[in-house]
Amino acid sequence: MIGQSATLMVCLIAALLAPLGVSEFWVFVFIEMLVFALYAVSFNLLLGYGGMLAFGHAVFFGIGAYAVAILIKKAGFGAFNATLLSPVISGVAGAIVGYFCIRLSGIYLGMLTFAFQMLTYTVVLKSYGFTGGDDGLSGLAVSGFASTPRGFYYVTLAVVSVSLLLLWRLVNSPFGLALQAQRGNPRRSLALGINVSLHRWMTFVVAAFFAGLAGGLFALANQSVFPGWLNWTAAAAPIVMTILGGMNTFFGPVVGSVIYVLMQTWLTGMTEYWALFLGVAIILIVMLLPNGVMGLWQGRHHD
Repeated sequence: MIGQSATLMVCLIAALLAPLGVSEFWVFVFIEMLVFALYAVSFNLLLGYGGMLAFGHAVFFGIGAYAVAILIKKAGFGAFNATLLSPVISGVAGAIVGYFCIRLSGIYLGMLTFAFQMLTYTVVLKSYGFTGGDDGLSGLAVSGFASTPRGFYYVTLAVVSVSLLLLWRLVNSPFGLALQAQRGNPRRSLALGINVSLHRWMTFVVAAFFAGLAGGLFALANQSVFPGWLNWTAAAAPIVMTILGGMNTFFGPVVGSVIYVLMQTWLTGMTEYWALFLGVAIILIVMLLPNGVMGLWQGRHHD
């Protein structure tokens, strides 16, 4: 426990010092790491803790991003109020999607969530007057302390830290333990009096809420949003980050998001075929580390 606390303290200090003395480009890269960390942990709530492989988790990230953009550009909201509302809107979407998906399991659940994502992508793409269609929505202004890249980084760090703390408390609460119990054996959980359907549905709502919050922050960081964030290619990002870091640990997806963003940043600066090399690198990591990077770290720690 002391070792874990010391590690977390070192990570927090490193996060606080990260944007100092670096270019604005790297500040944005660090913001992307934070946002994707929350995004991946929200996905792992479904997969790692709930046993639900949702291929379409990007729908909630995209809805959160578009909610912020539409509230700012079309409804005249400020960035702060829009960011507060975006996860609520994503949570409502999660309640709707979860209502239909909790009746399924395995590949069928995954494909249904993916269908919802592609449906939302099509609506966004065709609603040009409302969402901007192919052009997306840009010019999302942020005022005050968060108007500078470093200021926005620290705001994002605070929001993501609080969100991760809440999710940590959730997965270690009686609700989280019941969720993990139904993942292992739904029938036994039912026999013990656990409402499996309710737990799975509430997990969808919570995961969608925090994915939407991550999407809203990412839209403000980019000061724009595009339909590509909802396309089928976006579905792989949270899955890859979670598997890279290790879905059997809470902080595995956080580590996976850092590795994913660093690899993407490094490779895009080297070659136009970065996606090919990124895919090969990810395959090699998954083959060599089937339990993710955190699985390797835990194995050495126990040894």
